[in-house]
Amino acid sequence: MLWEALYILGLISLVSAQSISSELSSPTFVPYSRPAQKIEEFIAVGDSYTAGTGCNGMKENMAGSAGRGLRSYPMQMAADQDNWDFINGDLTLPRLSFPAYTGDKTAELVSQQLEQGDYKDNNKDLPRGQPFGKPQIAVATIGGNGAGLSEILNNCVYRAWAPADCQTSLQKLQDQINDGTLRDKINYALYQVAHAGRIAGGAVPRESFQVYVLTYITFFNDVDTQCDNICWGYWWWMSNPKLTTQLRQQLNSLTTQVNAIVKAVAQDLERMGVIFVEGLEEAYNGHRFCEKEYTDQEMLSYNTWFWSPYAPVQTPSEGPNDLSGLYTGGGVDPGQSLLDFVFPGENYTMLQLPRTPPPWEWKSAEKYTTFNDLLIAISNAADDGADINAIPYNLLRSFHPKGTAYGEHKTLLFGAIANNRDLWYMEDNVYLVSTCTDKDGNEKVTVEDLSLCVHYNNGALIPREYGSFRQECTNCFFNPDTSPDHSTLWCVCKNDEDPYDKDASINLDDFITVQDDGYMRCFGHISVPQ
Repeated sequence: MLWEALYILGLISLVSAQSISSELSSPTFVPYSRPAQKIEEFIAVGDSYTAGTGCNGMKENMAGSAGRGLRSYPMQMAADQDNWDFINGDLTLPRLSFPAYTGDKTAELVSQQLEQGDYKDNNKDLPRGQPFGKPQIAVATIGGNGAGLSEILNNCVYRAWAPADCQTSLQKLQDQINDGTLRDKINYALYQVAHAGRIAGGAVPRESFQVYVLTYITFFNDVDTQCDNICWGYWWWMSNPKLTTQLRQQLNSLTTQVNAIVKAVAQDLERMGVIFVEGLEEAYNGHRFCEKEYTDQEMLSYNTWFWSPYAPVQTPSEGPNDLSGLYTGGGVDPGQSLLDFVFPGENYTMLQLPRTPPPWEWKSAEKYTTFNDLLIAISNAADDGADINAIPYNLLRSFHPKGTAYGEHKTLLFGAIANNRDLWYMEDNVYLVSTCTDKDGNEKVTVEDLSLCVHYNNGALIPREYGSFRQECTNCFFNPDTSPDHSTLWCVCKNDEDPYDKDASINLDDFITVQDDGYMRCFGHISVPQ
């Protein structure tokens, strides 16, 4: 496909974005339709923020260089029976396909993560080549690597390896934002995820496939001044750059602008079923770097939701005050870890280092010409099973969320899923749980006691106030989500005049109405919030 070839070569332009817009506005295009189907399978695509790099500790790392974490938000979703029970109406856990890959940009997402094919049980452990499966939804975080966030952190915070000028790298991202380049990349990638979901055929109808996209999070409290004299430079002679209020505000501003682009793209692709997940930025309030209560040189606190460069890697603890009680104290020297990795067996120590030339200019460091070369080497070393104590894994993990924080991503995703699917199922064979829309377009999830509205009489379910059908009927269920009469309720019933159980049905649309406020009503009985 020409678009794909141009994109992977890095030549994607406004033409492709216009082409997508033209397709979505074409009279022959079939737009997204709101689903009511049970979610039996979902897929997680994107970069390290989807993969969950390094949370929590290397013992929780899956799929080698893919850097997937056992406490990433997709893995937490996959194990959450209570929320799936609310979404699907039973405790069955959906299958998870997990091709998200640490370091992937939008181009790699399109070329490496959307391969069509049937689900494989071991796909979470495969670095590459997982089949897409037949999911009903996708979850994604993407765009940060294309924005160059890793390089910006190296140039403006760590200056760990071959750093460039901080302000130049900030301006480079600002240019991508201003000229629309970054938006085009994200637009194309999310379109392709939605397109792949339609092709896979797991959603019925195909146009009901959904892509839930999350953003990144601003890293810093950028108001308080406690951090103004703290430097996270890797080498002993560095007293700059400091985490000044000005630098923190610049970094936060660019992250906010990237997030705004992600949201705008999701809105552009609503007709493809792309849905923006709100609330992540607010969820991190009080848990960023440089919060007044938790600011010191290393910022290891459990209450800080990002990993610090000084945090020990080989531990399940998230820092001091971790409720698990597993924190054993002490941080690491990130500069020393980097020296040990780049110059194995040389036994260099930080205090022995000359100020000039810096380590990246030493002859034996020539295989790591750029910071990105170094990140790839660290990732590959982890993939090869090297001793974790010999790998400066903090360079990959720093500024990524901890497992506790990813729990908030999971919660917000489940909320968005519930708000964007028709939830219509029975609880305890008597309570109807439904999502309805009020006159202003807002969704309401409410519960109606059908024993107030339905009666069983000689083999038939009939509308009747205070019917108390539950005395004779059990095992109630609805027609499949794909059925045109999904609102037909079936139960297995019996009475004293007939010793045999019988199937009985009733169409709830015939007597239950939805009020302007989004609440259900039958025989004057109004549903209540769930």
